[in-house]
Amino acid sequence: MTQTQSVPAREARSSIQRAGTRGPATGQMVLAIASKNLRIKMRTPQTFIFSFGFPIMFTLMFYFAFGTNEIMPGWTIYDTAISGMMIYAASFGTSSAATSLSDEKQHGTLLRLDTTPVGRSRLFVGTLLSEAVFMVIQLGIMVVLAYGVLGLRWHDYDAGRLVAGYLIMLVFGLSTIGVGIIISAYAKSVDAAVGISMMYIMPVIFLSGAMTPFASEVQYFLPPFWANALYRQVVVLGHDFWTGAVQATSTNPFVEEFLPVPLWGAMLIVLAFLVATTALGIKLFQKKTLT
Repeated sequence: MTQTQSVPAREARSSIQRAGTRGPATGQMVLAIASKNLRIKMRTPQTFIFSFGFPIMFTLMFYFAFGTNEIMPGWTIYDTAISGMMIYAASFGTSSAATSLSDEKQHGTLLRLDTTPVGRSRLFVGTLLSEAVFMVIQLGIMVVLAYGVLGLRWHDYDAGRLVAGYLIMLVFGLSTIGVGIIISAYAKSVDAAVGISMMYIMPVIFLSGAMTPFASEVQYFLPPFWANALYRQVVVLGHDFWTGAVQATSTNPFVEEFLPVPLWGAMLIVLAFLVATTALGIKLFQKKTLT
């Protein structure tokens, strides 16, 4: 993976460094960094496998396994479980951000940035922007696949609720990028960043009940649980965002058992995770890489 990225990465970094010495506007430099990151992703087969291939494959596998099994009249198991697939797809923002910043660190880009007008703040913003664009595409594919191709059901087929669910997953996906920044602060190489990311992603997804629902209080401490509950209740079940409460169990979404946490409170939890991980990640990355 490192070798695949190194040639285009060096070419793109050289152009950014030359542009930085000419002192372009902040916005232009951020867009240049974001564009460079996106070009590298598009040239890397592993990116498509992890970010698109696996989520699409699992979505189809679970659909053929559970797409016809009814949990309630007119509702299949997969109608209520698709949010777990989106959680799975969005969580790869952790691996993507970790490998991107680890690559910058491994190839000495940070040292060069410290001597140019580009600055590290633009590097972080550019990375976040490129990851956000990639995630918008990724989640868009998941929504089209689930509801446009597989024909899954959601509450009253209300397009507004589907858009709201998409935004919920996007916010959660952006929060996973902060974890990737934290990992990149400690990873010694791109390969190490990938390995650490996967060691974080898989246990958190499964322990949160997003992929395989189970009843345990441990899931309340994991952000995917709250994002999963938000999507399922707002989009699929049609609960009101302002007056509804978070369901206490993920084993059966039609069970009327709730936590003393409103749905908007669950959104605040996801947003707090986004802010906390991003701020902590930038602080740790700076501390570990500044000389």
